[in-house]
Amino acid sequence: MCGRVVKKDPVTGVGYPVPFATVLQRRRSVREFILRPLETERVGRLLYASYGVRGHRQVEGQWTYDRPSPSAGGLYPLELYVATQAVKGLPDGVYHYDARAHQLELMGAGLIHPHLADMTIGQEMIRDTNLVIMISAVFQRSMWKYGQRGYRYVWLDAGHLCQNIYLVAVALGLGPVSIGGFFDDEINHLVGLPAREEGVIYLVCVGQPKDAHDGRFHEGVG
Repeated sequence: MCGRVVKKDPVTGVGYPVPFATVLQRRRSVREFILRPLETERVGRLLYASYGVRGHRQVEGQWTYDRPSPSAGGLYPLELYVATQAVKGLPDGVYHYDARAHQLELMGAGLIHPHLADMTIGQEMIRDTNLVIMISAVFQRSMWKYGQRGYRYVWLDAGHLCQNIYLVAVALGLGPVSIGGFFDDEINHLVGLPAREEGVIYLVCVGQPKDAHDGRFHEGVG
């Protein structure tokens, strides 16, 4: 029996009745996009369903946040920063996703997609995406407990989170593509991250596929 993605979310009110097996089958990286306005509701759904706080739970006797993505010890060492372009009602800029409040906090105004394209060794498709999600790591959140092993756990966390973003993006009729090659110091400076405390380790671009075949789930968004 095929499971289905949640129809309505209590926070965003947005749903997508898409068979989960179909989402898995159609999950792929998209490299050709059409830049069109994107609804803020879909941005909210994407972020919340990928890494939002759903409540609290106990891990090894300690209370921690409950999120859709697994994390070693429930420590959640990752943060999301979102560069936006052509999102309805949201000025172009760089935002921090406050998962606890389910809010975007403006870090810097202005379009930075062209700069990101230059900092990712010529990944030109960035220029036509609505979102560039920058996954950053605060390594000490894991390493204080697990030592050097915690460094490995942070990278595992990033992989879990990236897959969440991919699956939710597909279910929302959007196209994702991840990027691991970029100039670290330049992107950290562009976002304004504190040196030696936090750094971007992974990028996920999300936009509207040029090939309608890759965006077939759009009609399922409610």
